[in-house]
Amino acid sequence: MSDEPEVTTTLVEDVRVVRVSGEFDPDEAAALAEALAVPSDGAALGLVVDLAHVAFADSSFLHALIDAQLRHRDARVPLVLAAPGPLVVRLLELTDTARVFTLTPTVEAAVEAVRGARTDGRSLR
Repeated sequence: MSDEPEVTTTLVEDVRVVRVSGEFDPDEAAALAEALAVPSDGAALGLVVDLAHVAFADSSFLHALIDAQLRHRDARVPLVLAAPGPLVVRLLELTDTARVFTLTPTVEAAVEAVRGARTDGRSLR
């Protein structure tokens, strides 16, 4: 796994999946924030952020996630964090921000959580 930051976006049927890998610091925060923006076209039911391959994340990374969560909540578009590794889990625990997010162990579980929230009207954090 490369330490170079990489953010890729795909559509899994009707859910947007942003895969994040590598090391993230303030220089990469803008690209991450852009990828996590609420879609204006309404084409996706929600957003899944795949965190399985994050090698380093600092407060700017966390800020981008929190800002995206707040914007998605305000737009009533579910956002779910998938497969956070030990580093990301530790960051969320140390900052007491894990409670702000819906966390799932896999991307597949996150996609199902988004679909479930949209089809039955449940609110994800």
